[in-house]
Amino acid sequence: MNWINKNIKKLIILLFISNFAFCQDIEHVRKLDTIYISFTKKEGLEKNVYTDNYRDYRFYLKKKENEKTEYLLFEKPDRKNSLTEKGHPRIDTRIENRTFLKKHKEDIIDIDFLKRYDREFIACEIFGGFKTLYIIDFTEKKRGKIVLFTVFSMNHCPVYE
Repeated sequence: MNWINKNIKKLIILLFISNFAFCQDIEHVRKLDTIYISFTKKEGLEKNVYTDNYRDYRFYLKKKENEKTEYLLFEKPDRKNSLTEKGHPRIDTRIENRTFLKKHKEDIIDIDFLKRYDREFIACEIFGGFKTLYIIDFTEKKRGKIVLFTVFSMNHCPVYE
């Protein structure tokens, strides 16, 4: 009976997450200064956690004509070992209530949104400029709350002459 309750709870959480209409408007996303990227256990998504809580997140897009798979890479470094400006602490990990999802539903994108575009367009047009990026990691739970990590986009925007 206990496993039924756990499965029902997981189903309700999945339905709750899937009910959010993640932002579909590209123009809205391009204007944002803070973008939230949804990370779940889904095909095409990969997370690696290394020593000192260093993390990387990979979002696999479509294959190119030459059969090379494109992906987006985001990294969350360990801040304890990096230099930060004194007096301007940056919070790398945030724990938020589920109401956060409702409040920011227009600012959240997911892998399905990203798969509509190629890697170069995403790197240059969506994540280009001075943007703050957060991964909402639904695979990690903190007392029923959601966990957000500040990440850096490791995707370069090529410059052509």
